[in-house]
Amino acid sequence: MLFRSSKVDEILNDQFQPTKADGSLPGILTDQRGNVVRYEIRMNKVLFDYVVANKLYQSEKQASFPEISAPVGSILVKAAWREVRPEEQGRFYIALADVQDLEGDRYQEKLMGLVGFHVMTKTASAPQWIWSTYEQIDNVEGLHPSFFNPGCPSCLQNQQTQPRVPNQITRATPIPAVDPDCSQKSAAVDNIVALNQAIQKGLGDSVWRHYQLINTQWPVPSRQPSSPSTVFTVLPTVLANTTMESYIQKSSSCMGCHAIARSSNAQQYHSADFSFTFADARPILKNPQIISSPRSPNTNWDRDNWNSILRGYQIASKTYETLPQYVPQAKLHCASCHLSVGADPKASSWFGMIKKYQYPETDDLQKRINSCFEHSLNGLPLPLERDNPESQALITYMQWLDQEAERFKITLPKTAYPNIQKLDGDSKLGQAIFEQKCAFCHGLNGEGRYGSNTYYRPALWGNRSFNRLAGLAQTETLAKFLKSNMPYQFGGNLTDQEAWDLASFIDRQPRPQGPYQKP
Repeated sequence: MLFRSSKVDEILNDQFQPTKADGSLPGILTDQRGNVVRYEIRMNKVLFDYVVANKLYQSEKQASFPEISAPVGSILVKAAWREVRPEEQGRFYIALADVQDLEGDRYQEKLMGLVGFHVMTKTASAPQWIWSTYEQIDNVEGLHPSFFNPGCPSCLQNQQTQPRVPNQITRATPIPAVDPDCSQKSAAVDNIVALNQAIQKGLGDSVWRHYQLINTQWPVPSRQPSSPSTVFTVLPTVLANTTMESYIQKSSSCMGCHAIARSSNAQQYHSADFSFTFADARPILKNPQIISSPRSPNTNWDRDNWNSILRGYQIASKTYETLPQYVPQAKLHCASCHLSVGADPKASSWFGMIKKYQYPETDDLQKRINSCFEHSLNGLPLPLERDNPESQALITYMQWLDQEAERFKITLPKTAYPNIQKLDGDSKLGQAIFEQKCAFCHGLNGEGRYGSNTYYRPALWGNRSFNRLAGLAQTETLAKFLKSNMPYQFGGNLTDQEAWDLASFIDRQPRPQGPYQKP
């Protein structure tokens, strides 16, 4: 049964495991015949028995479970399949599968060939698992590659497309082909090409001779962490499969991404031992401390102010697109920092702003909003007039948040972010953390992801980001924000020290020095 049309399925969405580079297009992979690749995840009996014995398929049970720790001997396999013709059977591991249509619930039996797979294996000496990835040898090379058209040199490479439109996939990170230098302890490079050739020769007539190891990633033995989720020193740093991480190959790290996997506990981060599979537990639990977006009015005040509430939400969630005249350079939203559009108590929420800034008795709240526009958005201030529709809409939305917080009995935060221990940050270690836990979202150079000119993940430095006068340009403030909220949806994954190291690295990067100046 094959029902997943992307590596990240409809349950485990791309907010949790971002394998896309373009938020406006689907994260599917389409072969050169216009057929969409299908995916599946399987576990061996050791891991299956552990899940069943502890009832970890029930989200309430999982949320209260003291620690998810897969037993030694556990194996997880993630596999990618494409439709094949009968004459191709000799080059693929084949299965007859019931494949779900892209639209609807109808299934059709199809001949499917294995084109790629990850294998993660937990051993006593590698409690953070060993990560190996394999591909069929015709994926992007050979006479008739599955995902590359050699007759189209002008085709955009490694870009997402609409369903049925073939992708033009190339290998962005070469398979290692150089003998290792054993004097270089930090170089995790074996001659994988030579290894594949030897294994393929030994396989004789087996269909598996048409498959190859891309590489294997493992934790550095000398840096065993006290907690599995704190791993960031791995070798090699980057590992990607053309069928799984097709669009983020240069910033993909199996362990770095999976290190953030969490249990079903929505209110507090608990590690899921590197496996996003535990996120499939049912039902999906919501954090009762975070208010959902405005959907319908609940009071007479709501009804009287509904258009302004919705306008304020729109401005906060799509700021630079909605108000380009005030945010002409940065590619950020208010919600880039004030997560859940100001409704998350751990991310500088907007609860209590009306009272704090004595609105409407003073114009301090409008001035505070303008400080964000000039610094955090590196833009221009809104007019201070009371009847300015943009600032008034933002304030009305804040009033609505206060009303909802009272209705749902939200525990209002005493500080913008929860406090953390004050430490010294190491920017070099912070760079390693960034490469493992942040780059697959924000890009290796912190440039963010804006495929099709659409916001998907924000820029962390450079001209599209906040300037030196922004709150997050202060290392301590950024460390608190990172500890509580990053990686996105996985706040609490970082240790205090990791948050300081990462903040030190990010705040050393280039960014605008002051507010945007009109040309």
